Amino acid sequence: MHAPRTSYILMLFLGWTLAVGSPMAHARSMAIEQFHAELQVLPSGELLVTETIRPRFSGSWNGLMRDIPVEYRTPQGFNYTLFLDVVSITDEHLTPLRYDRSRNRHYQTFKIWLPGAQDTTKTLILTYRISNGLKYFEDHDELYWNVTGDEWDMPIESVSARVLLPAGATGVKALAFSGAYGAREQHADVQITGPEILYTMSRPLGFREGLTAVIGWDKGLVAEPGSLQLSQLFLRSNWPLILPIVVFGVMWYLWHTRGRDPRLRPITVAYEPPDRLTPAELGTLIDNSPDLRDITATLVDLAVRGFLRIEEQQESQLLGLWSHSAFYLHRLKPVPEWTGLKPHELAVLKGVFTDENETTVALSGLENRFYTRLDGIKSDLFEQLLGRGYYARRPDRVKRAYTIIGSFVMFASIVAAAWLSEHYGVALQTGMAASILSGIIIVGFGWVMPARTLRGARILEKVLGFEEFLTRVESDRFQRVVKTPEMFEKFLPFAMALGVEQDWARAFDGIYTQPPAWYHGANMTDFRLRNLTGNLSQLSTAAGAAMTSAPRSTGASGFSGGGSSGGFSGGGFGGGGGRGF
Repeated sequence: MHAPRTSYILMLFLGWTLAVGSPMAHARSMAIEQFHAELQVLPSGELLVTETIRPRFSGSWNGLMRDIPVEYRTPQGFNYTLFLDVVSITDEHLTPLRYDRSRNRHYQTFKIWLPGAQDTTKTLILTYRISNGLKYFEDHDELYWNVTGDEWDMPIESVSARVLLPAGATGVKALAFSGAYGAREQHADVQITGPEILYTMSRPLGFREGLTAVIGWDKGLVAEPGSLQLSQLFLRSNWPLILPIVVFGVMWYLWHTRGRDPRLRPITVAYEPPDRLTPAELGTLIDNSPDLRDITATLVDLAVRGFLRIEEQQESQLLGLWSHSAFYLHRLKPVPEWTGLKPHELAVLKGVFTDENETTVALSGLENRFYTRLDGIKSDLFEQLLGRGYYARRPDRVKRAYTIIGSFVMFASIVAAAWLSEHYGVALQTGMAASILSGIIIVGFGWVMPARTLRGARILEKVLGFEEFLTRVESDRFQRVVKTPEMFEKFLPFAMALGVEQDWARAFDGIYTQPPAWYHGANMTDFRLRNLTGNLSQLSTAAGAAMTSAPRSTGASGFSGGGSSGGFSGGGFGGGGGRGF
């Protein structure tokens, strides 16, 4: 008798449990009953924006989140920032409300708590000031403002806006666009009364729909930023670009305090190389770099000093239709007599004559083998100059260190730029430009950071004085200098290392009239000095190509690879959206 009643009670209990536990029992919704915006354009060009929002809550809520975009992109891909300062966030009784402010990508997000937001309608008043929110054209100024935003996850039942321009506004014109982003609907009534413009939507706004206002007026009503202020706003919007400026300042300070040579004294003419420097050492000291011309000048110097002889031969090609110059190097002294040579000179000879029994080597035969000696020769030159006290640190290592630092800064900055773009809406192009510029600045300064010591600077003064002698020896100022064939041969390698061999040769035209013993050319019967220097230039070019030639690597793939465009809903500044929480 009690079984049916027990079953009935159990069924009622289960039904009540399911009803309470079902999603419908806890369903909640939210809509915006009214959205009204007051925008006051100040004479300074700033905007004072007051948004009065009345959300209607069904169910239990904590409050409202308002997202306002503040980062935009210029046509060039840089950032354009609206600078937003909160004035107040209150309820309809002007009682301050609790809120959190955060940055989410290109939005400023306000999380506003509304006490008692359960099955009721609340009112919040958000007031903020905007800088950089106007557009300035040649014939008018303009406010292009997304009043409500088109990213609301709920409908907005009633929308209105009031825009107040400074007194004395002329040429006022206004448009309104409504609907989803990109729409050009004009479902809002627009009334212009002097400096006041009123907007009223004629229909509710649906999910992700908004109202955009466009107002223009004659120029001169508000202060237009000048070039300096625009530059400041640009840097403030694209603040990562400050990084290259800071990097430049730091690098300039480092160069000023650590990378500069001691001040050079007035240059006086020197009539011989200082401190018994070789041509390659002299050429390296003058530009902090051992160049190929320094090494080829060493070849000529070794020939002048009797260690080898240079021979030029004309070799026919294509059945004798034309010919080209081929150079051969003949060893004149056996290896045991290679004494008194500096390490880099010995390395050059060993790089040319790799076999002790080999006495003649074609210059073209240096291809694909001499290149392995180049790093060692350059290192020897730096160590010799460092050992003489001309440098505190090797220039190549200083350059390499700054190249590594610059590359690391560039890579780390690019990673940081990607992170900023993802989390704070900073334009990736801005971050990339700042990263690349910073790296280039560091690497660029690295090439001028090697500094000579005081002793090195004093020797450099004498090198520059010797260069002046080689360059101007033919002038009247040096007529008293006794020019001999021996002088020409002795200093010719130095002139080659400094790149002034043509000037040096002109001074000895008519004095050096016999072919040198250390150079055998194809056409030496009618010897002319300018022909010799021309042949030596060909030798330098051919030697540089042969010495740097390296075998090709294998295994890689062979394939190689001032106007306006028109308005629309969601355009302009402002906007965004919101949601409950």
